[in-house]
Amino acid sequence: MIWSISWKNVWRNKIRSLVVIVAFTFGIFGGVYMVAVFVGMIESRVKLAIGNEASHIQVHNPGYLDNNELKYTIEDYHKYVDQIEQIPEVKAASPRIKILGMASTSGNASGVMINGVEVDRERQVTGIAESLVEGGGSFFDEDGRKPIVIGEKLAKTLKLTYYQITSEDLERLAERKNLRTVLPLLDSLTDKQYRSEADMDKALISLLGKAEADKVAFHIKAASIKYRLKRKIVLSFQSLDGHIAYDAFRVVGIYKTGNSAFDGLNLFVRMSDIAPAASMHSGQVNQIAILLTSVEHDDMVAEQVREIMPGMDVQTWDEIMPEAGMYTSAMNYYLFIFMVIILLALGFGIVNTMLMAVLERVKELGMLMAIGMNKKRVFSMIMLETIFLGLTGAVLGMVISYGLIWYTGKTGLDLTSMYQEGFEAIGFSPMIYPSIGWESFFQLILLVILTGVLAAIYPARKAMKLNPAEALRIDM
Repeated sequence: MIWSISWKNVWRNKIRSLVVIVAFTFGIFGGVYMVAVFVGMIESRVKLAIGNEASHIQVHNPGYLDNNELKYTIEDYHKYVDQIEQIPEVKAASPRIKILGMASTSGNASGVMINGVEVDRERQVTGIAESLVEGGGSFFDEDGRKPIVIGEKLAKTLKLTYYQITSEDLERLAERKNLRTVLPLLDSLTDKQYRSEADMDKALISLLGKAEADKVAFHIKAASIKYRLKRKIVLSFQSLDGHIAYDAFRVVGIYKTGNSAFDGLNLFVRMSDIAPAASMHSGQVNQIAILLTSVEHDDMVAEQVREIMPGMDVQTWDEIMPEAGMYTSAMNYYLFIFMVIILLALGFGIVNTMLMAVLERVKELGMLMAIGMNKKRVFSMIMLETIFLGLTGAVLGMVISYGLIWYTGKTGLDLTSMYQEGFEAIGFSPMIYPSIGWESFFQLILLVILTGVLAAIYPARKAMKLNPAEALRIDM
């Protein structure tokens, strides 16, 4: 009966209760959804890091990690790779020659990390082959002498990109509603080549004005960027025997992973092409990257790899990229701290509301105690009213949160046009898929109940201290 009375008491002053419920609803919704966005960002970062950059496990000669010197190699890697791939939890393993060097074209030069790979194995371990940009060639699919695959960021640095609006580009841009008004104006730029992004920006500002160009430039440049495939890149580096080696390669592919720092540094060549120039014999590599069937097996498989390759440095992805591992492990703490702050603020609102409810009902509470309701029941009633008030808002907030998280988790939050450059500079994808586990919702329910209990203590104690005789004499 006390439960029924408490629930009805919540709605005695509908406006006041609704204000608290709405505050709780929006507070819980805002907190949960913001955390879900952060979780989605972290999950995307970890997925990109494992899939394109670090893999689940890497094996090196212990000396290599100190300063990335080519001389610290793994000898006779074939026998190790074959044994590693026999582990049931291992999906694939890819040996790599890793060389710090310089890439030069007729337009510019840049420091790079040269990755000499076995193409078929590398396809199984990384997502670089699936990260090729539209019109960016292939991942060593074409037969040719000394092919090379580079990141889009590096291609821009080396002046291997240009901008040209074609009729096909205009057709794609016409699909975007916000660009249809400017499309007729773009006809004057059709088929004109612009050597750099800055030149394209100047042309758009001159045509559309600065304000309008800022709104649409991103989409226009994304559609009109073109790549100078088959151009020559000269790689220079110090070989294993100490002399400076030079070798020329032809660009066959351009990739983009979503991490501009990685794309601006790493390029890929065939191991068979780079090994002779580096004075490395067959069987020498600097790294073995291992992809697993699940991230849950990383520590277990790492131990098995250490047994196969004693004396080598075996690292899991969270050791290779500690910032990504820290994000993952700390996310639950962020949720807890964030929601505690929100609930603390909402708790003061509940204290105020329930204190007003108690003071308004002094005579009524005195009468209830006078006819036999003990103080324990009065305390329980106030407690239940407070918990019902908080839970109603919290459940509504979590239902709304779950619906929006489910929807945007499928469609994604596209921040590409506004924040792509900033996100990619720190290794995050501008396409975010919010995500949060069911356990977080259960934790929130417990936190809300705890908040209700704590917020109810002072008003409930105030009610318990009422003297029935004095309370009945109060003229409300």
